[in-house]
Amino acid sequence: MKRILYVGWIGFNNVGDELMWLLFRDLCRSYLPDKKYDVIPSIPGVDIRNPGPYDTVVLGGGSLLIPGYIDVAYQAALKKKKVIIWGSGHDRQEFPLMDACGKAEANLAYTGENSATNEKLAELVQLSEYCGVRGPLSYQFLKDSGVSMADAIISGDPAFLLPAPSPSNRSKGSRTIGVNWGTAYNRIFGGSEEKVEQQLAEALRLLIAQGYRVNIFSVWGPDREACKRLYAKLGDPRNVELDLELYHHEDLLEKLKSYALTINFKLHASYLSAAAGVPFISLGYRFKCIDFGLSVGLSDYVLSTGDPHLEQSILDRVGKIENEANTIREKFYTHQIRYRELLKKPFYEELL
Repeated sequence: MKRILYVGWIGFNNVGDELMWLLFRDLCRSYLPDKKYDVIPSIPGVDIRNPGPYDTVVLGGGSLLIPGYIDVAYQAALKKKKVIIWGSGHDRQEFPLMDACGKAEANLAYTGENSATNEKLAELVQLSEYCGVRGPLSYQFLKDSGVSMADAIISGDPAFLLPAPSPSNRSKGSRTIGVNWGTAYNRIFGGSEEKVEQQLAEALRLLIAQGYRVNIFSVWGPDREACKRLYAKLGDPRNVELDLELYHHEDLLEKLKSYALTINFKLHASYLSAAAGVPFISLGYRFKCIDFGLSVGLSDYVLSTGDPHLEQSILDRVGKIENEANTIREKFYTHQIRYRELLKKPFYEELL
C-alpha cells in the first residue's frame, strides 16, 4: 500500500485549511483505489520532517511556500520521495506595489538569512512531480527565486474545487451582507486591526442606513472575540446578527447563498462566498489576498487593510457589486472551471 502524506496547517479548526485538506481527501477517494493508498493528514503529532514512512509528500493548500515548509518538501525530494506541490501559495506582510500589468515591482525572492531557501525551492520544483501554485504573485515568487517556469503552473487555490451552485440556488433580492471579521494579531497591511475595525463599522452603519442588514460570522475560533467587538461597536441588534458558530464548509456554503454580498477578512471566506455565487469584498490583510484577487481577475475587490480611506473604498465596491453582480459571478466561474481541471491533474495523470 502506498502512503501519501498531506502537509497543511490542519487540526486547528480553521475552516479554510480544513476545507483544502477535505477537498484533497475527497479527490483521493474518487481517483485512488482505497486498498492501494493510505492518505495521512499532517495533524498535530504527525512528524512532517520524517518522510521515511511515505511514498509521496504533498505540500497542500495554504501559505506553505515559506522556508520551513519548503525545507520539509525539499528533504523528502532528496530522499527520493515523490513530491507534489498542490495549490500552495506564498505569503508575506509587506504590501506589494504593482505595475500596470499586475506584477509586483519588487523582486520577491528571499534575501538575507533566508536567501538559501531560493536555491532549495528551485531544486525542489525541478524534482517535483507537479507544481501548481495558487496565484500570479506566488508564481512570480517562484520565478524570482530561480525556478524554471517550465516546471510550474498557476493551478489556483484548492478551494476552486468547491461545487459551483446553480443559478436557481441564489437568493433573489437579498439585502443582507455577510461580514467575516477576525484577527491576524495585527500582522496585517497597515499594522492595526483596530483602525480597520473602526472603518469597517462606519461603512456598515452607512450601508444599514441604505436598507442593508448585516450578519457577522467567523471561520476560526480565535476570531470570535473580534466578531463580538464589531457587533458591540455597531450597537444595532435590530439590523445586525452575530453568529459565533463555526460551520463545516458545506453548511457555511449554504448559509452564504442567502446573502447579497460578503465583506471578508479571512481569505477562504471570500473563496466560499464566490463559490456560493455571492460577490465578495476582500479586506486584503496580507499578500495572499492580493494573490487571490489577481488569480480570478477581481483584484479591484481586494482592498488593502492599510488603505487610509477604507470606509469609502468599501462603499464604492458595494455600489459596483449592486450594478455588476452577474459579471463578477461569471468571471469567477470562468476561472474556477479552468483551475478545477488543473488541480485534478495529479490525480488523473496518476502522479501520486
